[in-house]
Amino acid sequence: LQKDYESGDNNIDEYEGMYSVAEERYITETEHAVGQFRDVKTIKEKNYFFRMGKYQQKLIDYINSNPGFIQPEHRRNEMLGFLKQPLGDLCISRPKARMDWGIEIPFDKEYVTYVWFDALINYISIPGYLSDDGRFNKWWPADAHLIGKDILTTHCVYWTAMLFSLGLPLPKVIFAHGWWLMGDTKMSKSLGNIISPLDLIEQYGVDAVRYYLMRDMILGEDTNFTIDNFIKRYNSDLANDFGNLLNRVSGLIGKYFDGKIPRQPNQDEIDFTDAKAIQDYVSKDYVKRFIYDKINQFEVNGTIIYIMTIVGMANRYLEHQAPWKLVKTDPKAAEMVLYVAAEALRIAAVLLQPVMPIKTREVLEILGAVGSNPTWGELKDGTILRSHPPLFPRIEIK
Repeated sequence: LQKDYESGDNNIDEYEGMYSVAEERYITETEHAVGQFRDVKTIKEKNYFFRMGKYQQKLIDYINSNPGFIQPEHRRNEMLGFLKQPLGDLCISRPKARMDWGIEIPFDKEYVTYVWFDALINYISIPGYLSDDGRFNKWWPADAHLIGKDILTTHCVYWTAMLFSLGLPLPKVIFAHGWWLMGDTKMSKSLGNIISPLDLIEQYGVDAVRYYLMRDMILGEDTNFTIDNFIKRYNSDLANDFGNLLNRVSGLIGKYFDGKIPRQPNQDEIDFTDAKAIQDYVSKDYVKRFIYDKINQFEVNGTIIYIMTIVGMANRYLEHQAPWKLVKTDPKAAEMVLYVAAEALRIAAVLLQPVMPIKTREVLEILGAVGSNPTWGELKDGTILRSHPPLFPRIEIK
């Protein structure tokens, strides 16, 4: 506030306008006409205003020259449309006589700062702006500023203008995510259609809830939540695919190879096409292309789909090769099949760690591979598998 004041970017002025007591902010004639604000009264008083319009053209130019700055693209277009209208000054204070709590303005003891300077400034004050240069330079600018779509203007216009005023770099990306809906309606306490994630976690476990939320929402779009969809996703991906692969691998190795990871086959011993397909799919270049690129593009659900494809390939591989039959005629081939399936499971668990940190650690502990990397061949033969309960017990729908 002091810096902006000294640079002439905020000044005191008398203002008369409609004030929503419920929302605690001034509203425009258009907003008042819509009738969505309660307890509106006309107030005339002096306040401090931030000269936001001073940076309007600079922001337009920045958005146009940095196409990935606001994502998804339709939100970028929305902001460019909003910036076609002149930006007014932003009221950033309240008189102490009317509001005796708040952060006192350093250059005027009769006022406290208010929206949006009191809230948005946390993004830089917490990492150490004006208090810890080393920490601040490490963490700012943010690589990704993730916000809800309903506060897009606040963060893409108000906040960026404040940063321009302070001479600080903008976040590298501002990404607006959608809403979780019940039917076609946004979840809302007032509507009473809230699903408590804590209740879901208590019943099904935190990793299952994390998986569902990240697997089923395409970031940037709205997503419908139903308990039926949650259970179907849980049973399909976690119980039938991921958990079942662990049960198959550990059960077959336990039965036929004394619970020890079989010998890793040499390249010339891998003579099954689908085994080579799995190796190719999890190769370093493939992982980089399909996982790191998708994460950088905020395609979290696409990343998870890719990883779960590894699990699906390994399950189909076991079905096709039937090592429980193969072991009777060619034990070495059965060893190879089980090593390939176990290694695919390990790599999938490593890659899924950011999504399901607890359950994937359990898998890696069972395989004796905690701390391993998503590189083919790190599974150590001779490692004794740990016994375990079902990873994701199937949910029976009553």
